[in-house]
Amino acid sequence: MTRWMVYFLWIQFFPFVLCQYKDPESVCASQETCGDCLRTPRCVWCSTKAFDDQNANVPLVRCATKEKLLKEGNYWCRTSDVIDEASSMVVLENRPLSSTKGMVPVQIQPQKIQIRLRPGKHHFLFFFTVIVKLLFFLERSVRISTLFVGEEYRLTVRYSQAEDYPVDLYYLMDLSASMEPYRDQLSELGLQLAEAMRKLTSNFRLGFGSFVDKVVLPMTYTQPEKSKLQYVLTKSGKPADPPYGYKNQMPLTENITLFKTRVQEAPVSANLDSPEGGLDAMMQAIVCTEEIGWRQNARRLIVFSTDASYHIAGDGKLAGIIEPNDCLCHLDEQGFYTYSLLQDYPSIAQINKMARERSMNIIFAVPKHKNETYHLLSRRISGSRIGIIGENSENVVALVRGEYEKLVNCITMTDNAPSIIDVKYFSRCLDEKGELKERQECGGLRVGNVVEFEVVLQATECPENPNEWQKSMQIKPRGINESLTIEVNITCDCPCERPGYPGYTAAAKDCRQNGFLACGICFCNDGFYGKQCECKGNAARAMSSAAMAECKSNNETGEICSGHGVCKCGVCDCMKRSNPQEVFYGKYCDCDNFSCKRSEGLVCGGRGKCECGTCNCLPGWGGETCDCKQTNSTCIPSNDVTAEVCSGRGDCICGSCHCHEKDNVRYSGQYCEECPTCPGQLCEVLKDYVECVAYNSGPLVKNGKCEQYLHEIDIVDKIVEDPEKDQESGAHICRTPGDAGCTFVFKYEYYRGGNRGDIKIFKIQAEKERTCPLPINVLGVAVGLIISTVILGFLILLIWKILTTIHDRREYAKFEQERKLAKWDRGDNPLYKQATLTFKNPTYKEYSNVHEINDIN
Repeated sequence: MTRWMVYFLWIQFFPFVLCQYKDPESVCASQETCGDCLRTPRCVWCSTKAFDDQNANVPLVRCATKEKLLKEGNYWCRTSDVIDEASSMVVLENRPLSSTKGMVPVQIQPQKIQIRLRPGKHHFLFFFTVIVKLLFFLERSVRISTLFVGEEYRLTVRYSQAEDYPVDLYYLMDLSASMEPYRDQLSELGLQLAEAMRKLTSNFRLGFGSFVDKVVLPMTYTQPEKSKLQYVLTKSGKPADPPYGYKNQMPLTENITLFKTRVQEAPVSANLDSPEGGLDAMMQAIVCTEEIGWRQNARRLIVFSTDASYHIAGDGKLAGIIEPNDCLCHLDEQGFYTYSLLQDYPSIAQINKMARERSMNIIFAVPKHKNETYHLLSRRISGSRIGIIGENSENVVALVRGEYEKLVNCITMTDNAPSIIDVKYFSRCLDEKGELKERQECGGLRVGNVVEFEVVLQATECPENPNEWQKSMQIKPRGINESLTIEVNITCDCPCERPGYPGYTAAAKDCRQNGFLACGICFCNDGFYGKQCECKGNAARAMSSAAMAECKSNNETGEICSGHGVCKCGVCDCMKRSNPQEVFYGKYCDCDNFSCKRSEGLVCGGRGKCECGTCNCLPGWGGETCDCKQTNSTCIPSNDVTAEVCSGRGDCICGSCHCHEKDNVRYSGQYCEECPTCPGQLCEVLKDYVECVAYNSGPLVKNGKCEQYLHEIDIVDKIVEDPEKDQESGAHICRTPGDAGCTFVFKYEYYRGGNRGDIKIFKIQAEKERTCPLPINVLGVAVGLIISTVILGFLILLIWKILTTIHDRREYAKFEQERKLAKWDRGDNPLYKQATLTFKNPTYKEYSNVHEINDIN
């Protein structure tokens, strides 16, 4: 995007910004309480009492910008009374990085902090900031956003890869009939896998689990006669075992020999449809921490191996299973998944959520023909990777080792920050002298390297529920069960607004004991209102039409105190402005001394006083803005005391002559003394000759040359008008149009001489340059119109996309809420109908004779 294109886009968007933007001083001044003031970025509150001391420096505006505080200091508010809850941090736990063998490693520093953040609340300005970022792609747009969204707080997080970090690897395998060759290979590769991993870390454990599918139609045959057909002989000559959902065959252990035995003993089974129940098994392997044996401080790996696709949430409805997956562990003592027929398959979003919370690294080991399917799945699950296994599965060891090395050599910072907290990451990675860039990932790490991330936290809004003002979040490296815990306190109120804190007084004398004093202002009890709670009555009733009648200038208007004040006890209390020189006044606050028209940037031009919207001008001045001189002296030549005002051919308005037009004759000049078209004036006669000689254009030009002209023509840069000398010499100035729409100026002098008194021209002066209209750039106008149309269309599409995204998220949240409140009945299958019908004989009166007829159809 070129610089000129950026400027053009900004010009197109500027009217929207202009209509939405308010200067920061006005935004702060509009906040009426301390809490609202602190919720507005870059604003501070003055809690000085307004009633205890006549000498107290009470500001007219209690909420102002920090710039105003720095500029005016104690003149605006005493330093001791200024409330500015700035963002701050307290470190609660800060153990140094360490990787000593035999001890618990520390890979992230610090471990726990407490942060206070100032929020923002002007969402339309936040939208403006987003547009600015899209248009400019400049760092200053980030600085603009801090004015509206909230204050930033920066902290440094350090990470170092620990030596010999514990690793737990759980092999989750599809044991349907087609996977039997892979199972036999896996049992032989267990020792090789352990040896390869122990070269990377000596603290290694291995586990094994298997899955097939839900044992219900249409996923699996359930009828006895069909089951016999299902239990076909496998390639090994052994019959297949009955199907099952998921079984934890062996929890994590260091006994590699036991791993080989358990894999060989694991029975192969079969199912009916093509997809398998792999997501059911993966969910249980993730959430069953104690049953699987996951260690708290260990890197957790799940190797998911299958040659088929997978069932997802919603497929269970085919079997009448409609209750959603609850993401909880449901394993019995034998390791079987007990809720396989009670709950639907988990969704991909649920798998992703639980994998992030439990710091799982998932490796999909699949055949080449399933690469595309699981590549799409891997993109939806954070921290997952995909690898191709060969026909004999000999590359499983290399696959796991390679993927593990990618995990440990690369660090990606993640977080679970709530939506109201914006988190950004900046780092130089291993280049200490490099540029600090916004990024979450650094690669090429080795044991002993220390990487620093500068984390920027920003609260975007203040929740309405006070219980949500305290949040807890974690920042952690992906795939590692170590994190930085951050306790976030969002500043949504002032301490002086809370009972028991300094600055809070219940039943305060300053409030006539009719309310409590907090942060320097009164909050009245029911039945009282006013700055000092001095007015009796209910504030709601006080705002009714009957109670406000005395504060209205007439019955036709609905504005109280003309919109410039508040009605207190039936009398208008006019609002104060930040500039003490500007005031509202009058019975209904309907007058002011600053809204008159301005001239030269001053009210009433600085030559009068603004009274209720009208300029009262000083003597000698008049007009709407007092910029007109009330004298005719400037409209009469100073050397002619007998001359008329404007030579009798015009009116003197504001000290200047405005000439008339009479009998198609137009006068001009400072005193309306000139008449270029009058008889005796030679402008029309001479213009063609002057244009020809001076500019080589006009009707007298022939063959590119002008005919000889006897009179002298001088070319000057600028013709100087001197009314007194021109009048004495009889000089006349002509302004006349010429070729190509150009206008040129010349001056001539003449006298009457000879025997007959003929007019003799003796001197002509012509300006060197003509005034010509600029040509219209048709191409530029057309291109600008096309580009502006395209950009406006893009902005409309962008706004539509944002609105639809917000709507979809709200609908999804509503769906999630309804799903949580739903009551699921496990009693009957909604797709199943009873095959037996009961009928009564209407002619038989006793109830004992009831016939049951089996519906054989």
